[in-house]
Amino acid sequence: MTGPEGTGPEGAGPERTGLTCDPAGGVLLVDKPAGVTSFTVVNAVRKALVRAFPELLPKRIKGGPKPPRVKCGHAGTLDPLATGLLVVLVGKGSRLSNFLLGMDKTYAATVRFGTATDSLDADGEVVATAPVPTDIEALEAALENFRGPISQVPPVISALKKDGQPLYKLVRAGKDVAEPDARPVTINRLELTADRLAGAESEVDLIVGCSSGTYIRSLARDVAAAVDSVGHIAQLRRLDVGPFDVADAIADVMTISGQDIVKNMMPLTAALPQAPLLVVTSEEAASIRMGHQPDPSWTERLDGEPVAMGKAGTEPLFRMVDEAGALVAVGRMDTETGEPRIAVGIPRQD
Repeated sequence: MTGPEGTGPEGAGPERTGLTCDPAGGVLLVDKPAGVTSFTVVNAVRKALVRAFPELLPKRIKGGPKPPRVKCGHAGTLDPLATGLLVVLVGKGSRLSNFLLGMDKTYAATVRFGTATDSLDADGEVVATAPVPTDIEALEAALENFRGPISQVPPVISALKKDGQPLYKLVRAGKDVAEPDARPVTINRLELTADRLAGAESEVDLIVGCSSGTYIRSLARDVAAAVDSVGHIAQLRRLDVGPFDVADAIADVMTISGQDIVKNMMPLTAALPQAPLLVVTSEEAASIRMGHQPDPSWTERLDGEPVAMGKAGTEPLFRMVDEAGALVAVGRMDTETGEPRIAVGIPRQD
């Protein structure tokens, strides 16, 4: 697997970095299998790393509190039914979550008409039936209404929270859960790639490119309603997240060794390929790690224009790397002063 390296412009393709990844911090692209949760995948990665590198476990002081687990998370969940790209953040990689969350995504989805389920996918219980659509031209015309900015009501069975509790847990506990409020999302791409409306299952295949926070299950529900039917997601696969593609992901994450995980991890400097690079000297890197802000004159060495990304806000970002290519910090351009500041610092590798 190759890790993306920035060449300046947004959307630049992956290139080899030549860097050895630190098991204490990196980004792993996973092709999630069906039938497992995103948390299960993350936990499998964590356990494999700890087995291979027990030194990652914080030392416990006798009589002291239990040390925290090795940090491991992800940049956007996938439903258990879904397969495809899950971006896993390992160790110090978790510091980059705000920059990796909120990126646009692309999915391949199969919508099955005629039955609605409580979860809006094939894992749920059937709650309604209706005649299936037969006019493909009417369906294609209905899709036009879902392109661009739209208002979407998320599924009740989802990870959205109410009073600190995920809605799906409240539903499973038998609580009455009100339908979430509609929220704005953007469908950048919506293509009908195949139809089997005349088949036994009455299905269509769609390619959906969308903003973060879009629920493809809700889209299936709403598209079916637009043609006077009901429907649910029969299959769902995430093809990309921002600049990352499922073709570069590992497929055997539930059984892979910790050593092989590290071989396939991207080093942190390769995790934000949209952001330009600023190479700093060893003295400058030491200053940053001591909490000092970068000197404005350093930005003359940037190899491109800083860019905003993810959920980090609107301030343009850039990567600060040392002479060996390791990430020292993510910098931001202060929108009021125009001066460079540190958005997130990365601890030195021991």
